[in-house]
Amino acid sequence: MYFKKTIICITSLFFMNSCAQNSKNDKKNNLKEEIKMEEEIIAYQDKMYDKIETFDKKPLYVLQVNKNNCRVLVSCNDIPHWITFFNNSGASTPLFLNDYITKSGKQLITIQIYPKEGQEFIADNADLDVKLHYAKHKDDGVDTYTNLAHVELPENIGSMKVPYFELKIPFEAIVPFDFSKDLELAQDLSKIPNIEEKVVAKYNQLRELLVNGDGLSFLKEIERSDLRTISYLYFTKKEMLDQNKEENLDIKRVRKDVKNRKVYPIENYEMTFSANNRLVILRRKKDKEEIINLEFETEMGIDGSIRCTILYMPKGSNELKVW
Repeated sequence: MYFKKTIICITSLFFMNSCAQNSKNDKKNNLKEEIKMEEEIIAYQDKMYDKIETFDKKPLYVLQVNKNNCRVLVSCNDIPHWITFFNNSGASTPLFLNDYITKSGKQLITIQIYPKEGQEFIADNADLDVKLHYAKHKDDGVDTYTNLAHVELPENIGSMKVPYFELKIPFEAIVPFDFSKDLELAQDLSKIPNIEEKVVAKYNQLRELLVNGDGLSFLKEIERSDLRTISYLYFTKKEMLDQNKEENLDIKRVRKDVKNRKVYPIENYEMTFSANNRLVILRRKKDKEEIINLEFETEMGIDGSIRCTILYMPKGSNELKVW
């Protein structure tokens, strides 16, 4: 009996040591994979930033949104801005518009106002003040901006008893770029059979890349979209590389060595067409936030990454791509 117990104890110790060793090996292998993934992303970014478009003139259009006691959504040329104000808290935020302006000429900003959550109508104390600013050059100080337009809620908004109100700002823009053909030649998504199924499948594909920590594949999916924003907000390659040294978002969103990492499922969404049905977006029903969302715990609290993802289908293609 003693002999049997001894054998069992030795076997158990051997098994535990073996498991511990395997765990250490797994951690080492995971670390090597993480390091390799980060190196691949950094190398790809270096080449990707060589494609940044450069311009002699760098005008900038900025929408300053100040709101209280209401919820607000903003779109420019019928393209939803990635920053939303669909919660009950107050906000004072500048929205950069350049990458929503496809070419020089007439533009239109639409501001949708809703009551606070839990209220039927927009309240008397609801406050919305919006100014459209223009800078001749992106590096001009805020105090030199030209005010192109100013709109706000009517003073009698409470007595109007409305569950929704809309403000519009038409304006003329002059920009050194033109990517209008991309949108004009995109397909009308409302005419694509089973479009919601295809849209959800694409979002799930992108989500799985984050779940698996496949940062390089995810970066390739969003490359064109990122280059548009980087180019038309006039960032340089050096600025992007310096920014990535401080915090590399393309790495941050796929790191798996963080505590309680969670990539939210694609559910409880609403699907919205925009830009004459050339674009489509899935957003969370409750707060209209981006559906591709992940978070994790840090010593400072909850951190994470939200990636605004709008889809389109180029002419002659049957595949949805990130706009």
